Amino acid sequence: MDWYPWGEEALAKAQKENKPIFLSIGYSSCHWCHVMQKESFSNPRIAEILNQDFVPIKVDREERPDLDALYMKAVQLFAGHGGWPLNVFLTPELRPFFGGTYFPLEARYGQPAFSKLLQEIKRIYAEKAEDVKKSANSLTNAVVQASRYFQGKTKIDDELYRRAIKNLENIYDSTGGGFGQAPKFFYTDALHLLLLEYSESGQERHRRILEHSLQAMACGGVYDQVGGGFHRYSTDKTWLIPHFEKMLYDNALLIPVYLDAWKIFRNEFYKYKFLEIFTWLKREMSAPDGGFYSSIDADSEHEEGKYYAWSYEELLKLIPQSEQKKFFDCFSVKPEGDFEGSIILHLKKALREEEEKKFRPLLEKLAEARAQRKSPSIDRKIQLSWNALLLTAFAKAGECFPVFQEEAIRLGDFLWDRAYQSDRFHHVIYTDSISKEAFLEDYAYLSEAYLDLFELTSEVRFYERAVRLSEQILLQYYDEEGGGFWSTPKDQEDLLVRSKEILDSALPSPYAVCLSVMHRLYEWTGDEKYIQVFEKSVTVILGTAEEQCGGFGRLARVLYQSQRGELLIALHPSQGDREKLASLYRPFLRKICFDRKTETFDIVPALKSKWGAEPNFYLCHAGACQTPLRDLNRLLSADLVDKAS
Repeated sequence: MDWYPWGEEALAKAQKENKPIFLSIGYSSCHWCHVMQKESFSNPRIAEILNQDFVPIKVDREERPDLDALYMKAVQLFAGHGGWPLNVFLTPELRPFFGGTYFPLEARYGQPAFSKLLQEIKRIYAEKAEDVKKSANSLTNAVVQASRYFQGKTKIDDELYRRAIKNLENIYDSTGGGFGQAPKFFYTDALHLLLLEYSESGQERHRRILEHSLQAMACGGVYDQVGGGFHRYSTDKTWLIPHFEKMLYDNALLIPVYLDAWKIFRNEFYKYKFLEIFTWLKREMSAPDGGFYSSIDADSEHEEGKYYAWSYEELLKLIPQSEQKKFFDCFSVKPEGDFEGSIILHLKKALREEEEKKFRPLLEKLAEARAQRKSPSIDRKIQLSWNALLLTAFAKAGECFPVFQEEAIRLGDFLWDRAYQSDRFHHVIYTDSISKEAFLEDYAYLSEAYLDLFELTSEVRFYERAVRLSEQILLQYYDEEGGGFWSTPKDQEDLLVRSKEILDSALPSPYAVCLSVMHRLYEWTGDEKYIQVFEKSVTVILGTAEEQCGGFGRLARVLYQSQRGELLIALHPSQGDREKLASLYRPFLRKICFDRKTETFDIVPALKSKWGAEPNFYLCHAGACQTPLRDLNRLLSADLVDKAS
């Protein structure tokens, strides 16, 4: 295959030779991408057709999420579904006219052989050019409509929140836990939304949904019971058989979910899970000089899941006979296996603390044995946006666990030092270089992470970084005329259309995260520009969000919290007060603890007059603070009673 990168050379070739573009978008740990590479792109006949009659372009979706989002939307509109590899046929003007996901080499799965499909597309493109042009224009217009035009609503209220909660109640799987049917994804923003609602209402049905789902996920084969960390998703409804790749962003998003669940329910099983994820990240995903890698492949030795699965005979040899009955019963070990004759270790139920300690040496023994196998490949790109999500996770956990705070500070400084060059951030950090400029997701996630880190540490440099990032968001991504946030910078020229990605996907909506940043900066600064951008950007999409409600978990949380958010400023708190504040699950409450005896804090407007020799606790809302109190318990009992407790 004579692949071209996405760039001027390939696009000019398509224009000059009037050839359709074959755009294939995938990523390093994508199982079906590897299958198609082996079957089709290594096939001489397929290579000949693509090289001769098309301009073949290969793109890593993790390097160009903008291209992936744009053409994924086109394929979803065209085919009714999407996925990876994402294979799209474009006119030389970059307009999509046909596409799909995995195309088999030979006819199967109800699809023609890939060579016949290519020949038919070549014929239609040559013989029915006007029809192709009309189809491409129609599909492009549909993409533009779906990406740029939304129904507005003038009043910001709780309607989206209520609808989103009701939707989750309706799609909850009471048998397997989680939401929807197979394949099952984690939907972390949905879980956060229900955690928030349970903390407010205390309704038992929400507790059942949460505990069932969180335990089913962590007990299932979708969680690596031996090495820690979650796999990409479950292929079945009971969370047993995973798609075995491991993604940094999934685990970054799941740490705060299990952290908050532990704070609310005080179930030690949840604490073990987020601590195990952290241990796995440090062991297998951390780069020597800083930052964390992107993903681990599903395949090893050309077989999906081979590294993670066990034979019954292996387990008989590795687990001492005296421990086999209890271990096999607890981890659901059966001679016939779970997946193509192999065993995927999974728990029958959440372990108690004494069981966790009892089985830990046995799991470590299995980990040592597994380490002798050929391990899956690691995609060693350090992506700014995904590392920013992890920075938020570390900052949130850092309230309760000092090791997370140390790691958060280290990661926050690394990202600033390596990804920020020439007054711009860059999307991917390589060993000796950086990629093109960053996208909205990078700026949004990182600015929120620096605010989290500032509130954790009270170190002003993190606040200043968040402000500088917000300035770039307003300069490069904010739509001054229509409101809202574009996903790409205004000076990017190699994209068919700019779009606004308002829905959550596997990642939280960068648009919604920007809204959170704007509102939080308004709380810290009192600057009206932030609240004006917030309100305008909410109202232009709120009607669409309420109508669809599914996929708007982050937006629903941001809006609900914006109506109730309070800022607690703790001056000279005792160690006991710090621990009490750290243990609270109060999603509406921003907390910062700091010591300052003799000078004002001019850089951060909300802290400007907060200084003195004695402990004081200030409760602020919308830029106005109540009279400070000396007693934290009095303040909490008056205004901030933790209903979940």
